[in-house]
Amino acid sequence: MADSYGLLFTAGDDNRTVIDSEFSRMSTLYKGTYVTNESSGASSLTLFPAVIATQEQPLVFIRPNSANGVIGMSNLEILGSPGSWTGFRVRRFSDYTIQPSGRWFVANFVTQPLATYGARFWNASGAPVFDSASPPAIFVRSSNTWTYTGSGQTGQGLSISYFSAPFNMEEDEYFMINNFIMSAVGGTSGNGYRQISAMWDYPAKLIKIGLIVNGGNTVSTGLTVMIGKTIQ
Repeated sequence: MADSYGLLFTAGDDNRTVIDSEFSRMSTLYKGTYVTNESSGASSLTLFPAVIATQEQPLVFIRPNSANGVIGMSNLEILGSPGSWTGFRVRRFSDYTIQPSGRWFVANFVTQPLATYGARFWNASGAPVFDSASPPAIFVRSSNTWTYTGSGQTGQGLSISYFSAPFNMEEDEYFMINNFIMSAVGGTSGNGYRQISAMWDYPAKLIKIGLIVNGGNTVSTGLTVMIGKTIQ
């Protein structure tokens, strides 16, 4: 935070930083809705309104539409590469899970110079760190209290391990997909590939994941669910 000079504005009982003239807050870059538009309704491709030019991957949050069943949030992808991030993809888990649709926003620790009127601050290198027209985004909670619920095989003959955890989202809360797109390595030798699939059982208020494995089963995971909001 700003120390000897500059501007620092805090709020709340925890004195959280709202504006800092030296360091960027997490800001909402774009937002919208995602719908099924690929693979006969099994997949949703969303492109950002413009390329996000950061080296680090932007943080993508989705809020699946509430439904009376299991919502697939599987085979997640953030599209592009460092300096040129272009969009994301959500697929359903299987023919028995609900097709992907809902709301989304993308955020990062950068600021878009959007305001025509208002306030804007730059750091010493000339990069904008605050713009009054760029809505802040915040993390509100996280969870990794998983319970192992069993294992089986996919249609391709790969092992899959299942986990569940209590999960409920308010209408203005969103699920961050970034850590669910990672491939994982299994075994003490570092061998074995794991692909993460996520499902939200809305009526039962459970989030479920399946770890698809090409060598043995997994009985524990430390994967963390991150929940965020965009502040309008």
